[in-house]
Amino acid sequence: MTTNQILILLAMTVYAIYRQSIRHELNGKSRFKLALIYAIVGLVVGGFHLPPDAASWTALVVSLGASVVVGVARGRMTRLLVEPDGRIFSQGTPVTIGLFLLLVGSKYAWGTWEYLHHAHPHGGFGEVLLMIAAMVAMQAEIVWRRALALRAAGPPM
Repeated sequence: MTTNQILILLAMTVYAIYRQSIRHELNGKSRFKLALIYAIVGLVVGGFHLPPDAASWTALVVSLGASVVVGVARGRMTRLLVEPDGRIFSQGTPVTIGLFLLLVGSKYAWGTWEYLHHAHPHGGFGEVLLMIAAMVAMQAEIVWRRALALRAAGPPM
């Protein structure tokens, strides 16, 4: 990764942590906004190169699977708050933020290992951001479905 790519990844990570740490109202129409931002930046700035061999494909599939699993876990652990007027807010917890950082760190470490061992020399920045986009999209959908279930259940008695 270049210095610019590392700075962009750092800035996006800080922004994602900030968004998770503050309470914000859920909006179903824009729930995939952050995931789209990650995916677009990953493709435009980082590029995405198809894996050259079966081992790299396996690593990509495992990485995508880890993103989905972490996204589901984060979606289930995100705090949901229902206001008296029916609006629903979400807020990350220390665990969801920790899972995010663990996933980003592991993808960065794995990409570095692949690069240094010439396992997938073109993987890296774009691939990391696309995997994060998958995790964020999965989390957003789980949180949204939980919010819809809360809304359907009505106000607590």
